[in-house]
Amino acid sequence: MKKGLQKTLSVAIACLSLSANVVLAAPDKAWSLVGFDEPESVLVHPTKPLLFVSNVNGHPAALNGKGYISLLSDEGKVIRHVWVNGMDAPKGLAMDAQYLYVADMQQMHIVDHEKGELVKSIKAEDSVMLNDVVIDDKGVVYLSDILGGGLYRYENETLTKWISSEALPHPNGLLFNHGQLTVATWGTGLHDDFSTDVLGGLSVIDRETKKLTPYKNGEAFGNLDGIAEINGALFISDWMNGNIFKYKDQTLELLFNEPKKFTGDLSSKGNLLFVPLMFSQRIDAYQIEP
Repeated sequence: MKKGLQKTLSVAIACLSLSANVVLAAPDKAWSLVGFDEPESVLVHPTKPLLFVSNVNGHPAALNGKGYISLLSDEGKVIRHVWVNGMDAPKGLAMDAQYLYVADMQQMHIVDHEKGELVKSIKAEDSVMLNDVVIDDKGVVYLSDILGGGLYRYENETLTKWISSEALPHPNGLLFNHGQLTVATWGTGLHDDFSTDVLGGLSVIDRETKKLTPYKNGEAFGNLDGIAEINGALFISDWMNGNIFKYKDQTLELLFNEPKKFTGDLSSKGNLLFVPLMFSQRIDAYQIEP
């Protein structure tokens, strides 16, 4: 990792400050569970009552081999605290019928989620910090590189850069729904305190042309991390400020705020929204009203 980017991360973690200072009433919590190690992402199993949680377990850019995945029930009970280990700083998660895909710094891990075994790891050439993962309706896997910029694509057992860093400087959250690929960005003009000159927003990516089309009224509203969908509405986390936004019918609103909590990569099941709070070492499950 480049020395300047390493310094950026260190300063960011030590010196982040809130730009939002109004604490709003959050939706009702279904449950809350503590005891994680820098949880960054929650993923819902599509057919079983299970959740997967990535634990950075240290500095978000450390290559220390301490990162791991936890296995929970969707009711907030720990099944295996350390389910799969031997990773560095795992973040985004996605899964298909056979494998769990994990974004971890400059590589993507492939885990057999039935056996709970790490099958292989693939290096993403020229990447800096892979962050989120999503799979489309054709089984193609996409990964964002928040610091290096651009998107990677894993297809036919080959991982290559798909969208350039210049076209997409600091992508973070990814979501595939209703036949379209959505990206949530951190913003542009990154400073040492991890703030940006321009805030990030939501865009749809055309998978044929790679063209990005911003969401109407969702162009620039935060340093964005995760995206999830409930009842046709998108829920987006702002990691810097602990904000959770709701976007529906071209309308964006601040749903609630977790001050100084650093909300990570979201997931949903039914009306439940799962929110990892990275430096609070916990996962919250919120009941979202229809």
